[in-house]
Amino acid sequence: MIRVIIIFIVFISIFALSNCGFKPIYKLSDHNPNISDYTIEFKNEPPYKIQNKIGAIFNNQTSESLYKIYLEVKQSNFPLVINTNGTISKYRIEILLNFAVHQNDFDKKIYDNIVRGFGEYLVQNSEIETDKKLTQAIETATQEAVQIMLTKIQS
Repeated sequence: MIRVIIIFIVFISIFALSNCGFKPIYKLSDHNPNISDYTIEFKNEPPYKIQNKIGAIFNNQTSESLYKIYLEVKQSNFPLVINTNGTISKYRIEILLNFAVHQNDFDKKIYDNIVRGFGEYLVQNSEIETDKKLTQAIETATQEAVQIMLTKIQS
């Protein structure tokens, strides 16, 4: 019985010590307390899919927020794989966010920078399926760019 207890304690000790302490830094979560400190204002009119994704991330905007982020959004499509017959079978989506952070009280610029997010998609046989893949790539690229933007702002 003592051997079982000792083996159990050794196993638990090894398991507890093997945790490397990795914490993802580009992950947005519901427990991020600082996201409600920001409101978004677009300098240009981004595509609807990008605007919805950014709106979903900053869904708890209030007029009492401490900072305002002015965003200029640009979307680019680049062909990655071109077949021998000239058709394109794979695209890369690039979302470029040019942002400036201002204090809400004084409208004073605190920080500005540019971030990029990328997504890729394959052209499907069906146009509907291709549109779905395009939407997923846009959402992925937007999510990536916003996460990097928030990390830069918070650091």
